[in-house]
Amino acid sequence: MRAQHVWITVMIGVGGIVFNVTNNLIQGMAKYDGVLGLCKFWGAWVVMTFGAGVMLSAINMRLVLFYRVFVTGNTYNRSRFTVLNFFRRFWPFFAIWSPSLISSIAISIITGPQGAWLLEDHGLRACDFSEGYLYWIYAYFAAQIVLSWFLYFKMRGVAKAFNGFRVAIWTLVTFTCVLLISMVINIIKGSNYPWGRIVIALANMILVNGYLWFIFGPPVIGHLFWREQTMRNFMNSLHKDSLIAQQTRAHGVHTQLYGMSENDVFALSGYGNGDVDDSYIDNVNNHEQKPANAAANFATPDYPTSNYSSPIFSNANHAAPTYATSNYNPANYAFGNPSITYTTNTNHVL
Repeated sequence: MRAQHVWITVMIGVGGIVFNVTNNLIQGMAKYDGVLGLCKFWGAWVVMTFGAGVMLSAINMRLVLFYRVFVTGNTYNRSRFTVLNFFRRFWPFFAIWSPSLISSIAISIITGPQGAWLLEDHGLRACDFSEGYLYWIYAYFAAQIVLSWFLYFKMRGVAKAFNGFRVAIWTLVTFTCVLLISMVINIIKGSNYPWGRIVIALANMILVNGYLWFIFGPPVIGHLFWREQTMRNFMNSLHKDSLIAQQTRAHGVHTQLYGMSENDVFALSGYGNGDVDDSYIDNVNNHEQKPANAAANFATPDYPTSNYSSPIFSNANHAAPTYATSNYNPANYAFGNPSITYTTNTNHVL
């Protein structure tokens, strides 16, 4: 499966971890006192650029890969790996991530208490950001969330067919809630007070950690205790997803060529009314459960025999036929009596 880019999923998880941990650090939690006053580095670079920026850009990049595989079919498949092919395939990630990178560079150039600085409140040292930077960065994150939901609803039919795509909805819901909570509390200046920082920390801990365990928990625990069964299930899932992706892509091509909707194609194929339902999954399961030695059980069919004997190629009971003879007398014509007698012998055997 060209859509199964594991490193994209890893980047989503790593970006979420970085955002969750370092966001608590810049809020002065866990006795770090605003991460020793390096607010521009930890706040702008680590939290915004390599945390939330990488996480959301990777989410959108994964949705773009799904869109290429299932909608456009343009996967930029090349025989050799080169830097040019890499950027040709993953340029959307860098295009989406670049605004956060440029913003961090601009914040680093600004001197004085602008952009990001250390704030001491109630004996707690925490990092604070200017309103202009917060409005800009949150507008950028909101645009990424809107783009993610747009791509998801653009391919909402794929979610019913492809097992790997079903995780996308949980990814979008989780990180939309995380960013919305953080955005609201920071905009109303709730992060300047202990209750605001506690709400952000608890929301990040529950949502981000729950998502990470939801994604990485089953394969990690399975490989620790049930390795063979986990690998078997993983390969079966990849096989099913590959078959479903091929059929989904074929239906899209058929719609473009003949103007038939997906509902019409599925109805004609006998797999439901527009969705890949259980009948198709059952066919896939039956296909996987075919025994490997099915060819060994194949027996040559017994054809019916006939007692028919051809008179041309068989000499048994074959006698030369006798043909009709005529008792012709020329004298009869001479005396004006054209009497001709024919005698036919039908005692020939074919």
